[in-house]
Formats: sequence, C-alpha cells, structure tokens
Amino acid sequence: MTIRVLPLILILGLTACKRPSGERSASAPPPVPVEIATARLETIPIELHAIGTVEPIASVQLKAKVAGEILKVNFADGASVKIGDPLFEIDPSSYQAALKRAQANLSIAQFAAANATEQAERYTTLIKRGVASKEQFSQYIATAESQKSELDARRADVDEAQLSLDWTQIKSPVTGRAGAALLKAGNIVQANTDVLTVINQMQPIYVAFPLPEGSLNDVREWMAKSKPAVFVREPDSGELLGTGELAFIDNVVDRTSGMISYKATFLNEDEKLWPGQFVDVTLRLAEQPNALVIPSTAIMEGQEGSQVFVVNGDKAELRKVQVERTAGDLSLIKEGLKEGENVVITGQLRVSNGAKVLSKTAPAPQEAPQS
Repeated sequence: MTIRVLPLILILGLTACKRPSGERSASAPPPVPVEIATARLETIPIELHAIGTVEPIASVQLKAKVAGEILKVNFADGASVKIGDPLFEIDPSSYQAALKRAQANLSIAQFAAANATEQAERYTTLIKRGVASKEQFSQYIATAESQKSELDARRADVDEAQLSLDWTQIKSPVTGRAGAALLKAGNIVQANTDVLTVINQMQPIYVAFPLPEGSLNDVREWMAKSKPAVFVREPDSGELLGTGELAFIDNVVDRTSGMISYKATFLNEDEKLWPGQFVDVTLRLAEQPNALVIPSTAIMEGQEGSQVFVVNGDKAELRKVQVERTAGDLSLIKEGLKEGENVVITGQLRVSNGAKVLSKTAPAPQEAPQS
C-alpha cells in the first residue's frame, strides 16, 4: 500500500515544481521597439500643387506670302533659329521680272508727269499775261494732276513688286526652335496656304496648370503682395526643371471641372522645359513661421480622425490631433500636440494605448523641401 502511494506523491511534487515557471511565461509582454521624433517649430512654405503642361509663349506656323518653287531650305529639322534668320528661299525669277517691269513703268510715268507739269507751268504764266484761254489752262492743269496720280500709282507698283521679291526670302519671325521642314527644295508652295514649318519660342516659356476655384482668393491675395514663385519638377525623378513666376490667371472658371487655369513664366535658359511636357508644379504663396510639425509617418487615420502615439517615458499614449496641412514629408499640427513632445513614427502597428515601448530617436524631421 505504501509503495503505491509514493509515486503519486512524487508526481504531484513534480507538477507543483513546474508551476512557477508557467506563471513567469504568462507575465507582461516586453516593450515594443519604436522610433520616435520630436514635434518642433519650423518655418514652412504655404504651397499649392498641380500637374502642369509646358506651352510656348509664341508658336508660329510659318507660311509663304508668295507662291513659287522652293529653291533652298536653310535650316536643319529641329534647329534653333533666331528672329530674321532666312529659312526658305523661293525662286525669285518671276518677281525680279515684275520688279523691272514696274520700274520701267515708273520711268515712263515720271517723264509724262514732268512734261505735264512743265506744260501746266507755262500756261500758268500765259494765263497771267492774258494770252492763253482759260479752257486750255484748265486742260493742262488737269493733265498735270492726272500724271501725278499716275506717277504715285507706278511708285506703288514698284514698292509692291519689291515687297513680293523680298518675300521670296522667308525669314524667322521669332527666336525659338523650328520643327521639321514640311516642304523641301523642289516643292511648289502656295501663298498663305501651305505650312512650311512650326517655330516654338523656347525662352521664355509658359507652364500652364489648373487649381481648384476655392484657391483663387488665396492666390490673388498673395499676388497683390508679391509675385508667387513657381517650381516645376520632373514627375518621375523629382528633378527641379525650373523656377519661375506666376504670370497669368484665367478670367473664367471651367464649370465642368471647377478649376481655374494659371500660367507661370520661366526663363528656360537650359531648355529643360519642352512644349507639351507634363511637369509637377508647386506654387509657393508665402512662408508660415512657427509651424508645429512632425513627420507625416506618425499620423494614423482612425474612425475618430487623425491620431498619433505620444511617448511619455516608456509608455505610449494614443492621442487625437488635428492636421492643418502637409508640406513635403511633414505634417503641420493645428491641435493635439505641443512643441517638444515625442511621437512614434515607426512601429505603431504593434503599439496599443498605454503599452510600454522601447524608443529610439530618429533623425530630426526634415524641413519642407526648399525648391
């Protein structure tokens, strides 16, 4: 009987010895490792963002003013051209002949006008002496006036012929970049009909972009103080392509989209901006001093709105905040935080309200990018 009882006591004893170990395994979880950042005051730009399109300030469809055969094209497709550069030459032969004919007719008219004037002057003297009839005098005066008018007409013919001859040399009306030559040497061009090439002014250049109509009052308010700066970047790489000034606000709201069109002017000296190109646009209206900012990664959106975990000592407190706006990677906090408080920026998903955390300070929040 005693032999049977001893094993049972031994088993109970072993079981009792294992309980303390089980109780330790059910104790509080270890602190959650997190990264924190400190809320601090910064000067943050007030900006609006949009997608814009590069547009030339001037785009010229070059046409011939006279018809004829193209003898020569004086530029390469896509070349930069300056105002006054000769781009196309039209066969001038017929226009040179027309000019010579007009000059010959002008010489005839000059001789006739001089002769008529001389006759009129002679009869003016005779009529004063009373030895000529008034009818003859009137006739010679009328002839002289008619010849003067004929002379003016012939001079106009010469000017017109000279102008037509000059137009056989087709010059660039603007400084910019030419497209492809749409007609080559040997082609017959029609006056004021055929497009020879398209020239886009590249320097300066426009960037057009839309903004919601609700932003109009803010933009106009800041424009009254100074010209807001506009920054454009390459959408994929974020490369800064240029810095310009707001130059134009459209006078109508697009009722379909509720947007207003704006244009900014850029010097574009390096020609990084190209007509038709899409760019990211940042319109900087002003700068807001003493803005309380934290990294945007600290913000969590819940049913009650924006929230952050605030670290006090080794505990995390879930707190509701009001975000005014974002600027780059930073969020401006309107309510809910104070300067110097620490917030969790990584590891929030493993943290609960009141939980212990093992915090590591992250690099200080970067200022909004200065474009």
